[in-house]
Amino acid sequence: MGAPMPLRTDTDGLTSVLAAFAAGDETARGEHEDLLGRILVDTVASAVASAHEPAERILQNWAAGEGTSGRATVWTTGRTASAATAALLNGTAGHQLDYDDISPSMPIHPSTVLIPALFAVAEQRGLGTGRLLQAYDIGAAVFRAVADLLPQHVHYARGWHTTSTVGRLAAVAALVRLVEATPETARHAFGIVASTAAGSRPNFGSMTKPLHAGLAARDAVIAVDLAEAGFTANPHELESDAGFFDRYGDPELAPLGDPDETLVERLEYWLDAWPTDWGIKRYPACYGTHRSIDAGLALRDRLTDTAIREVRITVHPRGTRALVAFPPASATAAKFSAEYAVSVALLRGAVLLADFTDEAFVDPEVTGLMHAVSIAESAEPPVGAPTFSGGYSVVEVVTQDGERHAERVDVTRGDGRNPLSDAELRDKFDDCCATGGLTAEAASALHTALVTASRGGALQNVATALAPEHRTEGRQA
Repeated sequence: MGAPMPLRTDTDGLTSVLAAFAAGDETARGEHEDLLGRILVDTVASAVASAHEPAERILQNWAAGEGTSGRATVWTTGRTASAATAALLNGTAGHQLDYDDISPSMPIHPSTVLIPALFAVAEQRGLGTGRLLQAYDIGAAVFRAVADLLPQHVHYARGWHTTSTVGRLAAVAALVRLVEATPETARHAFGIVASTAAGSRPNFGSMTKPLHAGLAARDAVIAVDLAEAGFTANPHELESDAGFFDRYGDPELAPLGDPDETLVERLEYWLDAWPTDWGIKRYPACYGTHRSIDAGLALRDRLTDTAIREVRITVHPRGTRALVAFPPASATAAKFSAEYAVSVALLRGAVLLADFTDEAFVDPEVTGLMHAVSIAESAEPPVGAPTFSGGYSVVEVVTQDGERHAERVDVTRGDGRNPLSDAELRDKFDDCCATGGLTAEAASALHTALVTASRGGALQNVATALAPEHRTEGRQA
């Protein structure tokens, strides 16, 4: 570990920079309202789809035993809970199927932490949605700026789940803007939540991975509530000797220059630029599989009926870090297996929620092909230009008659540079709602309510569409 960052004075420091940004009045210059509508639609739908998952049932039973009450809506049941509990349940549900939104440049799932926290507090306190866009912009910028400063590739390589660790700070920042907290309150809230930061990559592929997102949302809600009530923390925690940036980052590998100035610059940049580093998932699997899935689907369209002998996947350096060891042990772990996902793409011509059920996972045809797939990292793609930006995947297929086919993908479908169409997003939304047990009428009302909420509409309409009486048994995800 490098030399610790120096302790700052009352007038500067990384904690103060974040607090001033979150509690200030600076807003994004661009128009993000339409994007927020898409984010709300995608995040809530991804959560609703998990309603009948075993992990979701366990968590709901646990929450019922806690006996908490409140005004915040639990998306998978339509019932209400305290803001902290709703944030926990909705954040976990949103990440349960690994279908929530992503950042192409860094391993974060921003909205499944930010939106559950923001919705829960807004409902609990009876706040309108007029500040929702500002609050989301602030959280989205903090998420990426802090990850840049750590830097995130070092943080992630150590085994931390960035969505969970950095997500806590981002959600606190978003909530500070939503409730119009003071900079002093913000500094203490950052100090409180920094002591809860956790989430390990070795838990990827288990029920605990999505719990990371829910815990991050919950802890942010608690931190802001406590700080507003006068609960104190070190107001310089983030930059202190052995503070957040020392514990989770590496100052010697961080961007050059004064850390405060760098953080200010990164915050200003990402406040406007986060839409260029955001995407909606087309497939319900780890984002580390998506370029390979896109390539596999493109290859399927070119292959004849000849059986496949071998499949080789080559990805950029560190492109396998989020994936599980082969072979995956369960349908949940299969979401983190490029071998499984590409086999499904090649054999079925689509990768859907139904492909990650226990029944689909043991399909002998997929299992057989999966064992013919290999994956490796390379700094130089084996196909196409020798350079790339952000990442790439090359899938090569050798058929039984010796024919070789290759496809390279650098930008996934759903990336902000190659976005899903409105029709594709609506298809995903409807499939998620049907899987989670919402009636078609309720799903349509929910879609309208979410889009309207992004423009200042009432959250009560979202809660009404999610009410228990609008639910069926749904489909197994």
